[in-house]
Amino acid sequence: MSVSVVLFTSDLRVHDNPVLRAALRESDRIVPLFVVDDGVRDAGFDAPNRRAFLADCLADLDASLRSRGGRLVLRRGDVVDRACSVAASVRAYRLHVAAGV
Repeated sequence: MSVSVVLFTSDLRVHDNPVLRAALRESDRIVPLFVVDDGVRDAGFDAPNRRAFLADCLADLDASLRSRGGRLVLRRGDVVDRACSVAASVRAYRLHVAAGV
């Protein structure tokens, strides 16, 4: 069984998401992932209203994935480290991420 990790970044929609669509086309199973980047907080961009907005968006994304039989995996830390760690833990053969990141 082929497994791919889909790293969600700024595009948190399920409908018509090119990264998600590519992973679904190429894999038997996908692991949707979002990493809360500590670097954003450390740079001073972690305002309470932004945290609340992100939390709402991630809850909506998770609900959309659950309605389709999946669930969002959340991690905190360095995006590259966490994405690689999740990919290794599920033995993913591919990690999909948007080119605009």
